[in-house]
Amino acid sequence: MDGNRRYARKRQRVASSGHVSGFYRLAKVLEWCNDLGVGNVSVFAFAINNFNRTPEEVKTLMDLAESKLRELAEKSDLVQRHGVRICVIGNRSLLSQGVQEAAEFAEQKTMHNRGMRLNICFPYSATDEISSAIRKVVEDVDTGKLQHAEIDEKALESRLQIPGPDLDILVRTSGQIRFSNYMLWQSVKMAYIRFVDVFWPDFSFFHMICILISWQLAYNDIQRRKQLRK
Repeated sequence: MDGNRRYARKRQRVASSGHVSGFYRLAKVLEWCNDLGVGNVSVFAFAINNFNRTPEEVKTLMDLAESKLRELAEKSDLVQRHGVRICVIGNRSLLSQGVQEAAEFAEQKTMHNRGMRLNICFPYSATDEISSAIRKVVEDVDTGKLQHAEIDEKALESRLQIPGPDLDILVRTSGQIRFSNYMLWQSVKMAYIRFVDVFWPDFSFFHMICILISWQLAYNDIQRRKQLRK
């Protein structure tokens, strides 16, 4: 969900207004995903290195997250009518107590829902996810939960923060052609990757449909390549 600040600057607004616009675009995109039968959606809401931004902007993002997590869990039509389950993914120890409590509230409020799963990556980085999984492998070996002979790709993957199923499509908005430390492990397993030259708040249903159609056209080739990797 990249491009919120540039979206605001382009309209000569403060950066915080871009983040608010980005939240409302997320709500709309989730509606589209739900209507199209998408079962799992992961969004990169806040990178760990975003803590390097100005204290004012970080505080604005944290305040927005605290209020919107509760709003999503309590008042969102997607949650109320369609049973969306919210999961907050990342290194929560870096968050304030208030945001941690909001994340816990959203998860507990929706934990029994059986609709679309929404993974909100906040704060997250792929390298932190992978290093955390490695530490868990080491801990499980030390405690006897895992044997040395059992250490393999699946053992590491099962300890990642973002659960399966395999990633089908990865979309980055704003025109930047880079991963920015997002879902690196998941992306290498033949995910269909699209970089879209539009700011996140301007991301439209047309953009989404074009991506889905192009993925469908490439689907057979993707499956063939996956089989070759096995």
